[in-house]
Amino acid sequence: MASFEAPRLHVIGAGLAGSALATQMAQDGVCVTLYDANEPFASRWTRGMKTAPEDHKVAEPEIFYDPNGLVHAFFAQWPEIPAKLVRPAHAVLGLKHPKRGPAIINLDRGIAPALIKRRPTAFARIFTAVNLWFSRYAAEDRRVRPRNNISDLTETQQSRVATYHQDALATLAEVLFSMPAHNCSAALLGRALLPGIGDLRRHITNHAFAAIDPIILNDIALPILRDHFVTAGGKIVDGMTLGNIDSTGFNATNLLFGDTQIEIRPQDAIVLALHPRPLCDAVPDIGMPPAPAHRRAFVFEAKKTFAEPCCVLTGDDLVRAIYCNRRHIQVSINSSLTLPIDSTADQFAATIWQRTVELCAQHLNLDLTSRTKITKNSLCPVFSYVDCEAPFPELSPGVAALRHRLRPPWHNLFLCGDSFPADYPPGPAAVIASVLEVRAKLHDFFKTKRDTRRITDLNQTAINAAATRRASDTKTL
Repeated sequence: MASFEAPRLHVIGAGLAGSALATQMAQDGVCVTLYDANEPFASRWTRGMKTAPEDHKVAEPEIFYDPNGLVHAFFAQWPEIPAKLVRPAHAVLGLKHPKRGPAIINLDRGIAPALIKRRPTAFARIFTAVNLWFSRYAAEDRRVRPRNNISDLTETQQSRVATYHQDALATLAEVLFSMPAHNCSAALLGRALLPGIGDLRRHITNHAFAAIDPIILNDIALPILRDHFVTAGGKIVDGMTLGNIDSTGFNATNLLFGDTQIEIRPQDAIVLALHPRPLCDAVPDIGMPPAPAHRRAFVFEAKKTFAEPCCVLTGDDLVRAIYCNRRHIQVSINSSLTLPIDSTADQFAATIWQRTVELCAQHLNLDLTSRTKITKNSLCPVFSYVDCEAPFPELSPGVAALRHRLRPPWHNLFLCGDSFPADYPPGPAAVIASVLEVRAKLHDFFKTKRDTRRITDLNQTAINAAATRRASDTKTL
């Protein structure tokens, strides 16, 4: 008969998702062991990447969609973590249309209310609201409408360009998923960004976009989480790369880390807080790993800090997003842009910088030239060119559908991370939503095991009592 000692929780993967979940479960009184191939509680989430030609890391600002304030509420549990870790972020959406001025849509209160309010007549507002609502229930194989460069269209084609809300969704798909819009499922984006009927009718008080400071996260917040985890009795094991998982028909039974094997009892639980590729390598039954998205960006250095984070999401031929945070200006390049083979980062940077200055002046009323330092004989500030894989998987229609159907193959296995909540775009809000969901599932799992143990103990007590009575009756006879 299986031993019903105190249950243990094994969390594999110590990024933001695994670290946050392990800390909360340890504080809930569960015996938790956190495994990671590198140093646990060291964030790999903040998009730090190698750059060229220099070989160093750039901690880029992260402006993300979180209308429910999940991230701020999560970190507010620990008063030691500065409140300015998560701050409201101002964002505008600038879209160019032929024969029209640029559309400047304030996204502080959400994309759907902003787009609907933008329409000039009551009929147009109703039409836009209906289109946005039906995007939530689109087929999984329907993609976000591809965005064409206006300059490449003929006059006839220009009269048939996308509507405001279609262009807005395409721009947001590229910015939030770091991928071409036409690879993103329209249904996924609709579920992630568009509120229900109740939200459309009532005023949304929370900021739809927030910004998280990667310096505070790495240097202050994660070390504080680590201290709370260790104080609550959590155990940290590093240098452990998950190779495989053994199982019976219903439960995982062993974790294999190279030559190290960890036995899993029926009352124990496993959480995989891994990115899709290593996850699918360890557990092939979960599904095929998605292809990584690709992203290119210039990061310019400013001499004067920005008081609050802000961003511009644009429908420009060159630039798709501009983030201004602390002393950095990150410019994401449009995914449809093809760089000439003989072009170098230095030659191209001046063109990108000039466009960035124009867009910030037009949409944010922000003069970048007064905030930056142009070096001698240079046409742009000091910059880094980032050309690498994006941290989030490419959410093609097939992968978006797979997100809905991702189910762990065993009863004691759970998935946690930004790739798994189907109704959130990948990012901090998806991480925290997944942590809250998995935490509730784990408590239900351990409660069920405790109830099973209690029933087993009661049955065993009844059996022992019956045996004692039979022995007593036999002795009496």
